Amino acid sequence: MAALGINGGFLLWQIVNFLIIFLALAFLAWRPLVRNLEARRETIAKGLEDARQAELARANAERDAQKLVDQRKAEANKIVEDGRLRGEEQARAIVSDANREAEEIRARARTEAEEERNALLGEVRSQVAQLAIAAAERVIGQSLDAKSAQNTIANFFSEVPADVRNLGDEVEVTSAVPLSDSEKANISKQLGAKNVSYRVDPSILGGLVVRAGDRVVDGSVRNNLQTLAAQMR
Repeated sequence: MAALGINGGFLLWQIVNFLIIFLALAFLAWRPLVRNLEARRETIAKGLEDARQAELARANAERDAQKLVDQRKAEANKIVEDGRLRGEEQARAIVSDANREAEEIRARARTEAEEERNALLGEVRSQVAQLAIAAAERVIGQSLDAKSAQNTIANFFSEVPADVRNLGDEVEVTSAVPLSDSEKANISKQLGAKNVSYRVDPSILGGLVVRAGDRVVDGSVRNNLQTLAAQMR
């Protein structure tokens, strides 16, 4: 080694110094550095895990919060819808009550008007009877007894048309003026029906119109006048 210009003792000393320094660094510096790095890595890993858990908790909290908001919205919408339906039901009930009350008022008005009309027609019947009796007495030149006069007037307003017996069990009779109870009893007897209803229609002038289902027997003065007018054309 001397031939190569290398001092063997000095080289050996350098090697020994290097090993001493290396071992010193390994034991005194490297291991603490590695431990510090490992501890720092674990701290960073723990921080990342904590951050991940925090992010997961935040996401869960947001999801729960949104779920709660959606639930409250649904409840609020249901309350609003229930309120709207109740309002509509109440409105319909109010309208229905108003319509029913209005119909009752109209029905009472119609009944009162019909009763008033029938009362007036009853007075008219009495006046017509008096006029008819006076006219008949003038034509025949003698006075009529009260019974004959009343029979004549009764026949004019309540004479039952021919061929009305056995029309059916349900019969409606229309007269020009209100009929007396005795006249109704006589008409019901001639009709032979179980149920007979009566209505007043001044436009038929006199006589009776008998209706049973689709069958109509018109013995009114109005129908007789129309038939007579048709024959004269």
